[in-house]
Amino acid sequence: MLSTIIKRTPFFYGWIIVAGAFFGAFASGGIQGFTFSVFLKPMSDDLGWTRSALTAGIAINTLVASFIAPIFGFIVDKYGPRPIMAVAALVGGVAAGLLSNVTELWQFYVIFAVAGIFGGAALGEVVTQSTVVKWFVRLRGRAVAIGSMGGAASGAVLAPVITFMVATSGWRSGWVLMAAIFFMLLFPISLLMIRSPEDVGLTPDGDRREANSQNRSDDEVSWYLKEALRDKTLWFLTAALTVAGLCVSSVVVHEFSLITDRGFSSTTAAAVLSTHAVMASAGRLIWGFVVEKVKVRYAMSIVFLLCGLSVIMLVTVENSPLLFVFAVIYGLSIGGYSVTTAVAFANYYGRANVGSIRGAVSPLVTGSVAVGPVLIAVGYDLQGNYTMGFFILSLLYLIASGLTLLATPPQRVTTTTSA
Repeated sequence: MLSTIIKRTPFFYGWIIVAGAFFGAFASGGIQGFTFSVFLKPMSDDLGWTRSALTAGIAINTLVASFIAPIFGFIVDKYGPRPIMAVAALVGGVAAGLLSNVTELWQFYVIFAVAGIFGGAALGEVVTQSTVVKWFVRLRGRAVAIGSMGGAASGAVLAPVITFMVATSGWRSGWVLMAAIFFMLLFPISLLMIRSPEDVGLTPDGDRREANSQNRSDDEVSWYLKEALRDKTLWFLTAALTVAGLCVSSVVVHEFSLITDRGFSSTTAAAVLSTHAVMASAGRLIWGFVVEKVKVRYAMSIVFLLCGLSVIMLVTVENSPLLFVFAVIYGLSIGGYSVTTAVAFANYYGRANVGSIRGAVSPLVTGSVAVGPVLIAVGYDLQGNYTMGFFILSLLYLIASGLTLLATPPQRVTTTTSA
């Protein structure tokens, strides 16, 4: 059946892979990204749990995902994303449904940890974007951009919907909606995923084979995992992403609560979050084209620089219009995070083992994503506000911007014939 679909597809099948990555990011972002910010305050108020306690669930979720990611990276390189994403759709849907019935904190932690494996790592960039970069070389930037837009789209679409559901039916109904998305949307498309174009007789970008041999020589040089781990560029890149990781999820998780704590309405906060998400989607597309023309480390450095400056705006503005200015600037900037990251790994280390290489450093990078929101929540519980925590996030973004410039293109010293 799948071979028939491939033959009858009137366009390059790689764009189906991009669509799969988009909906994977959409489902993942819905369960633990933008929309969790909407769940944070009502769950805390209803269940009597502190924000630190709830945010710790994200840390557990993300840490579990980070240590599973190397396994998923190996699987996606060897077998492709289909088995991982199909199981993620089923188990992630069950986890989302169970979250609608939690009454004890330990229940939330256990279920959310499972969601971290199947709603996070199995649908995250190690799986989905590592597959997209195998299908594209010449058009890699825009393909990665479109595939990664699903995470921001979940904020633009689901955040206001779930905000309305929480206001009218309670936060538990929001988790039921997430379960339906996993079962009814993600599972069907997961069955269409394929590891690489070569597996079905195609070539990257849909180029003709005759042209392929003239412009693919650089791409076909793929590093083995052991080689990459000995390369200093990988560790500069990892350091920059680890520092930035402390910030990325922290802003998303606490942005809604910060805005409402400062006296703005929940409607305004949801609108700012939605604007942020819409701009992040647009930003991904913009950066997708930019990174095809500009050296990836320069693009990534600019992304982190603009993010750092705009976070300062978030904690200092005093009126609603300037909150939306922040949402536009930060959204357009952070939109480049996923795009530049995926392109950097693929451009530097080739297509064949990109999943394994990204998976190997995931415990550090994703681990920082887990820790960041918890540290900000602890700061809030101790100080009663987010001001100091968000100023620190701004500084960390600026440090990441500098570290990125040190991640120059790696030079392969020796020829390795086995992994």
